[in-house]
Amino acid sequence: MNTILGLNCNHADSSACIIKNGKLLIAIEEERINREKHWAGLPVNSIEQCLNYTNTDISEITDIAINSNPLSNINKKIFFFLKNYLFGKKKYEIIKRIKKKINIKQDLNKNFYPKKLSKKTKVNYIDHHISHIASAFYPSNFEKAVGLSIDGFGDFCSLSIAKCNYEKIEIIDRIYFPDSLGLLYEAFTQLIGFKNYGDEYKIMGLSSYGQPKYYDKIKKNIFKNEDSFKLNLEYFNHTDKNFSYNFSGKPNQPIIFNDKVINMLGVNIKNANSQEVTNLQKDLSSSIQKVFEEKIEEIIEKIFKINYSKNLVYAGGCALNSLANRKFYDSNFFNNIFIPYAPGDGGGAIGAALIVSKKKDKKVKFSNLTSPFVGPRYDDKTINDAIKANTDLKKYKIEKVDDKNKLYTKVAKYIYENKIVGFFNDKMEFGARALGNRSILANPCDKNIKEIINKKIKRRESFRPFAPAILFEKKEDWFDNNFKNPYMSAVENINESKKKFIPAVTHVDGTGRVQTVNKDINPNFYLLIEKFNNLSNVPILLNTSFNENEPIVMTPNDAINCFLRTDMDILVLNSFLITR
Repeated sequence: MNTILGLNCNHADSSACIIKNGKLLIAIEEERINREKHWAGLPVNSIEQCLNYTNTDISEITDIAINSNPLSNINKKIFFFLKNYLFGKKKYEIIKRIKKKINIKQDLNKNFYPKKLSKKTKVNYIDHHISHIASAFYPSNFEKAVGLSIDGFGDFCSLSIAKCNYEKIEIIDRIYFPDSLGLLYEAFTQLIGFKNYGDEYKIMGLSSYGQPKYYDKIKKNIFKNEDSFKLNLEYFNHTDKNFSYNFSGKPNQPIIFNDKVINMLGVNIKNANSQEVTNLQKDLSSSIQKVFEEKIEEIIEKIFKINYSKNLVYAGGCALNSLANRKFYDSNFFNNIFIPYAPGDGGGAIGAALIVSKKKDKKVKFSNLTSPFVGPRYDDKTINDAIKANTDLKKYKIEKVDDKNKLYTKVAKYIYENKIVGFFNDKMEFGARALGNRSILANPCDKNIKEIINKKIKRRESFRPFAPAILFEKKEDWFDNNFKNPYMSAVENINESKKKFIPAVTHVDGTGRVQTVNKDINPNFYLLIEKFNNLSNVPILLNTSFNENEPIVMTPNDAINCFLRTDMDILVLNSFLITR
């Protein structure tokens, strides 16, 4: 039996998964446990949860798969290192990072002492972008496809294009450090006033409120020439010999742009922040989004000319840009497009483990790769114990409703009455987005619901849209197509005649980051939307992540604590119903 521990470690969004004989059994991001957003390091808690959940002893692990390979692009790494990093602090960061990768077995044995890995356990270092592409290709079930990975950087590379078939993923083109679309977008995110690691999604929402007034200046100056992917390094800090990424604990990225970019743009944005958003911030967001989307279109044309397959699989951190992702669909160059539920670095743990599974057994049959619900599940006893242990819940009405028809009829009525519901259901989803099992749900039909949610719970920027979760069979009536979009991968246009019925999930540009809900993948969430449709004739619920400026909740206690410190109206914990 092959028992493979997949890891994204000592990098942002650290995560772990276990694949046994081709079946993905569990996957968890460390941030869900330690409650630190985008946490970076060795995901000891996630590994422990994975082992416990699958009744696996650490000594039974046959292989460790890490989504990074120090030897990838080694010649380019060495040349750049010798040219730029012999003097300065950067070399110490690089050496420390390599040591952590090499010493992974010792670090695991130290953390799990007195238990330890078998001496036969093999550590497999898998190229970062091959890991990303594998996390998309194998779940897609395509016989062959063009694979695309775009992110900030991984293994000295920011973009990879591959030919994929079941036997092999072969990289045929790359963009190397220091050029990166992901880094460029991150640099503008910082410049616009969103300084926390992973804030790029805020720029997507804000971009629809502005005009691309700085588009021409960005295109003309930021790239070496307008048709190139090569950055004009005159404006950047990231190649400096003292520039250091902090991927230990909470990621804290240094400022990527230098002051020359402000002079080039001709703007006064030094004190920009996320609290009071200005028209300048809106216009800069619109501008960089337009530039990013145009570069995506150039990549699409490049892929099309390869003429390898009409199937596309796409992963990497930039695949979370759901606004740009619609360019892939609008191009009509592809018959099928697949973006996984965890295209970012956390999902790289799964991709690395899949590559190792394939190496161990070329005829392996993969399973359980399309459902995002691969996290832990908590039984009724565990939930009941958590409820009883929390004395603050005594002032609320608590009931157990085992009949799901009755339970979801009640919950749908609460939502219809504009109550805000925390929905904790079955196995936790993996990845950046709540897809119905750790979600906050609300009525999409009320124009005031966004404001109510932000006031009662989320306390987040008003320009950020909320997502519509729709019964898949009804999608064509509301979005003018029947494409599957089960992971909120792409923003889509809401039918003009339907916008007035769902103002709470219609963004200012008339779009929605839609999630299609399938009865087979999530029968409980599907049933709840059905019940709401029976009341409202709207087969849609507003779906946002179950959290309050923190990672998505994982345990019943996390959900209870979020309920108690906010003004959430209803809490559903599997079959338990708590009303405020």
